[in-house]
Amino acid sequence: MDQQAANTTWGTLKYQDASGKEVILTLSKPRFSIGRLANNDLQLDDPYVSRLHAELSFDGEQATLIDRSSTGATYVNEQRVAETRLRSGDRLALGRKLAGVEITFEYVQGRGGAPEANDAHQVMSVIDHSQTRYLNTSLIRAASLTNTATVNRLKALYEITSAILAVTTREVLAERLLTLLFDLLPAERGVILLADPKDNSLRQQAARLRSGDAAQVSPSRTIVRRVYEGNVAELCLDARNDARFASQQSVIFQSIRSVMCAPISSGSRVWGVCYLDNLTTKKTFEDEELEFLMAVARQAGLALENIYLLEEQKITFQSFVTTLAASIDARDDLTAGHSARVARYSRSIAKYMNLPEAERRRIYYAGLLHDYGKIGTREAILCKPGKLTPEEYAHMRDHAKNTYDILSKIHFTRDMQDLPLVAAGHHENLDGSGYPFGLKGEEIPLGARIIAVADFFDALTHKRHYREPMPIEEVMELIDESVGTKFDPQAVAALKQFVTNEFIPNQRKRAEADARRAQLAQPTGDVVSEDTTMVVAPPQTVSMDPVPL
Repeated sequence: MDQQAANTTWGTLKYQDASGKEVILTLSKPRFSIGRLANNDLQLDDPYVSRLHAELSFDGEQATLIDRSSTGATYVNEQRVAETRLRSGDRLALGRKLAGVEITFEYVQGRGGAPEANDAHQVMSVIDHSQTRYLNTSLIRAASLTNTATVNRLKALYEITSAILAVTTREVLAERLLTLLFDLLPAERGVILLADPKDNSLRQQAARLRSGDAAQVSPSRTIVRRVYEGNVAELCLDARNDARFASQQSVIFQSIRSVMCAPISSGSRVWGVCYLDNLTTKKTFEDEELEFLMAVARQAGLALENIYLLEEQKITFQSFVTTLAASIDARDDLTAGHSARVARYSRSIAKYMNLPEAERRRIYYAGLLHDYGKIGTREAILCKPGKLTPEEYAHMRDHAKNTYDILSKIHFTRDMQDLPLVAAGHHENLDGSGYPFGLKGEEIPLGARIIAVADFFDALTHKRHYREPMPIEEVMELIDESVGTKFDPQAVAALKQFVTNEFIPNQRKRAEADARRAQLAQPTGDVVSEDTTMVVAPPQTVSMDPVPL
């Protein structure tokens, strides 16, 4: 390859720096290195990026991306790669598939490698979003349509759809849906009923009265049942004189006049019912209003189906993780429950550090799996009652790297992408002396720093093959001695809050309950001394309680 050609600009890398500023980097060298160390052509200050993570090479015609055995892998267009040819527009991610720094590669015009006409990355056509009249509310507002009410309802339907599709719980969806309907339809009373996931029975989830106490709202059971079971919408202009409902006591006693009811359904099932009514004759519902209610209810059904699928996904993921953790605990009866306790302690530490609930959940799951790499540890070493030899200790240390390697092969959802590194990093030290990657300070994920403290605390306060449990006071002294070198100061401070506020009080309650049970078990006539000394001892087992979803 001609050296002068090699030094000619052949491509660019575009990304955003830590401040959010767009950076465009020119590629002119035949080899271009990317990594965490300062001697790389592109330095990325990201703990998930390896010291020398990847290289770009150019042979005069094509550019090639090469992963240099990085810790966190290299991705092109969200696909993990070891070595691949690059095309203009390819998106590169280092260390993390979605959450890290994203770099866009482009060839310089006129250089080799430009996409051909049949290239899969070439844009064949572009649709102008301003022409999507039923999705662009500003266009609807400006449209010269004769039916103003129809235009307003189309716009409102779009806005309602956007609002309810963003909701993630059944309870919030029901309340928001009813509020939106009251803003747009002339109803005096309204109820949202949703099917119970356990037995499919309808339960009132939200109720509203335009003026008065919502607790007084009671829908006609006959109408609700007909709509739910038949998956059809119904409109009644005068319920008291309608032959279908004239004999129904709820209609008669409540003086229900006009009723409109639509099923909340999707393609798979009926999820519930939207019910609106009026008690006066001043306003009756119209056919167009029923059609609008049906359209809104349909969108709500799709939103509920999404919520259901997400909940099922979370339950499946939770059972999967807890089963993996239990499989490790099953190898050694003495350490059974260790993973669950570490997960619970870690979640509590994160709570006292005021971390968001989503972050606590990630840390909880990482805590459950932090020792999963021990599946590759030899039984004789795992359960050895004496001190390990240097060779045995080296083998035991491998469990952290094994944890990372195994978990990295699992496809985690976007919010759990960092779980392998967080779970494997519980033996990393702030001063860089830990393992498996020798991360230092802020390079260590916060979740890993929290799990490190929880793991150390639980390991020393419980019996092991080679020693008895240590008193809590001595354990806390050892932790204090390692603050700043091994343990994160904030995580240690939060651990102390947890131990004082929750751990010790719970241990005392457990000891008192055990003492009462022992007293009740004494044979009749025996005298039990009231001067009973309570010993606070850590439990040997703990339930794998689910994390709140």
